[in-house]
Amino acid sequence: DLGLEQEQVSADFTRAAVAFIDRNRERPFFLYFATKDVHQPFFPGARFRGRSAAGRYGDAAEELDGSVGEVLRALDERGLRERTLVIFTSDNGPWYQGSTRGLRGRKGMCWEGGQRVPLIVSLPGRLPSGATIATPAMNIDLFPTILHLAGLELPDDRTIDGRDLWSVMRGEPAPPPHEALLQTKKHLALYV
Repeated sequence: DLGLEQEQVSADFTRAAVAFIDRNRERPFFLYFATKDVHQPFFPGARFRGRSAAGRYGDAAEELDGSVGEVLRALDERGLRERTLVIFTSDNGPWYQGSTRGLRGRKGMCWEGGQRVPLIVSLPGRLPSGATIATPAMNIDLFPTILHLAGLELPDDRTIDGRDLWSVMRGEPAPPPHEALLQTKKHLALYV
């Protein structure tokens, strides 16, 4: 039980992620690296405490950035970067100390500020570098996309709501994966 002594959690998660990469570097692997940062309560490690002008929230954000950097460095140093799809995203919009960049709402709210999250995807040599794609997508789309890249079929014993985003990620012309939902949302917005 860590209680309030959580300063080492991010560093421990990062070390575990790098160790997992080391153990599996000779075969295909899936690493789901869900950190506690930037989540309340904020307990940045000693390396990051007091480093940001944004207080403990900023320190936690810098620690998250450092953790992602260590995982990417591990992939680079082991020669795995060009054949590893890296996805960075979140499950919800920011809490009160984060910025929604002008969008209405925050974490826990149905408005765009609570739902729109970053999605950064990288696969050197197979995805365009530095591209920005405005097509709306959902986290549920990651499962079919990853299966497609792994050469696997979607399971047929259940309904899969997500859509394969590979063509969208590559910048190819493609309809929005959830066009019907987006049209419904626009229609409903007239009555809200």
